[in-house]
Amino acid sequence: MNRVLVKNIAILSAIFGVICGLLAPVPYIGTLILFGVFLFSAPLVMVYLIMDGKLDLTTTQDSIVQGAFAGFVSGVVFSGVYAFMAFLLGIFFHYSSNFILTTMISNSPVWLLIVFIIFIGVLFGTTNAFTGFLTYYIINLIRDIYEKRNG
Repeated sequence: MNRVLVKNIAILSAIFGVICGLLAPVPYIGTLILFGVFLFSAPLVMVYLIMDGKLDLTTTQDSIVQGAFAGFVSGVVFSGVYAFMAFLLGIFFHYSSNFILTTMISNSPVWLLIVFIIFIGVLFGTTNAFTGFLTYYIINLIRDIYEKRNG
């Protein structure tokens, strides 16, 4: 991967993570947002870059690595923003969308919170590597169907 592509994937994944991290404390919607970031951050970034003409998936290895990278970045940013929002909402407004998680964020040492955020990033990276892999096959399937119909 070249540096420009890595930069584009990192920026788009970070933007997606920030938006989802800000919306995650909203009751009922937060669960759906967590599920969306957990599985769909890499496909969204990859499809956007393909449609913009900045990415061409040529091998399954490319799709897995790019999906894992996009998932890791979005997971770390999402967790960091969510932890910050949960801390602020808990301190200033005494609001908690998830009492146990908010208590852990508010009372744990910083190093433990950093380890937890990195763990979440690795977990998101793993699942998004798989969904990036699926994205590669679905895009190739669509291209094959299109080529068969249009000769």
